[in-house]
Amino acid sequence: MKIKVDKKELTDRLQIVQNTVSRKSTLPILSNYLLETERKNKKLWITSTDLEVGIRSSIDAEIEHDGAITLPAKKLGEILHELPAAEESSVVLELRENNRVQVVGSHARFQITGIPRDDYPLLPEFREDSSIEFPPALLLEMIRKTIFAASSDETRYVLNGALFIISKGTATLVATDGRRLATVSESGISESVDVRAIVPAKAFVEAGRIISHFQEGSVPATPILIEISENRAGFKIGATTLFSRLIEGNFPAWEQVVPQKTGWCVRVDRERLLAVTKRASLCIADRVGTCRYRFFKDHCQITSKTLDRYEFDEDLSSIQYDGEDGFEVALNPAHIIEFLKNVGSDQIEIFMTTGVNPLLLTAPDKPGYSYVVMPTRV
Repeated sequence: MKIKVDKKELTDRLQIVQNTVSRKSTLPILSNYLLETERKNKKLWITSTDLEVGIRSSIDAEIEHDGAITLPAKKLGEILHELPAAEESSVVLELRENNRVQVVGSHARFQITGIPRDDYPLLPEFREDSSIEFPPALLLEMIRKTIFAASSDETRYVLNGALFIISKGTATLVATDGRRLATVSESGISESVDVRAIVPAKAFVEAGRIISHFQEGSVPATPILIEISENRAGFKIGATTLFSRLIEGNFPAWEQVVPQKTGWCVRVDRERLLAVTKRASLCIADRVGTCRYRFFKDHCQITSKTLDRYEFDEDLSSIQYDGEDGFEVALNPAHIIEFLKNVGSDQIEIFMTTGVNPLLLTAPDKPGYSYVVMPTRV
């Protein structure tokens, strides 16, 4: 293999695939990128996988000799970063004897030893004929509004994923960690499609990151292609394809968790509530600590403390509240902050019944979005 590629394009594409390089695997080859040439279309294909999620992407290349090799991801990135700047922005990669690759940029030459591709896991082929067209801006918004609520606790592996449903022209994404739940539904999808799958949250995070990477100020208009089969999901975004295994198991009956818009309602400015909750969180020593929200007709008192160490108290004025004066609820501030950072609205509504029942948080201008959070017993 001997190729010449643009240094900036190569670096840019490695940034796309780097997050699925395995850093904990006992298989050294999973710490490598797989580089493969395609002479017919003058492409260099770059692949990474951690066996759960894999990404494959391509860039243009001048190919003198075909070939394939896997190279240590971290070291290749470091080499490209340290190559001297020059008018000539291209890099030459040449595979030599004993799996050694020479990397030449400007007047600098590096030699790096790779591993043959023979043992590298094969990613499946993306089947466009059975895929769904999905607007990238819509998918990105759905991911941002929900995935933060997915669990990272591997003992409840089914909650490490998000439930993805397409039915009767509506797409729904649901994520929960057992203490809070986020769900968003959007219409305008093909009515001929019927999908229900639990996709790892990591796959959605990476799909969102790839969309954001390519947008350069505006999300690309070209539809994303999504393929859901019996045991895997695939996302095709331009010249980049992401694959993921599906999670087996039964997702919680989430529809029964989302309460109705009943009980007392609070209407409040999102930015002001976010700011005061961030301040309150500074006086909590661990992630399971709580803030207390005490509601009155025209203001909300927010307090937090860590015994004998920190204490916080602030009144948030200019709220609208139609409930009982002095009603109090204790909440994990991290759960509130993440919702407020991602809801994308100026005003939010909070529906409450008792200090121990789930709260429903919504935005008047986002009718398809609901966030449910359990109060903390104190």
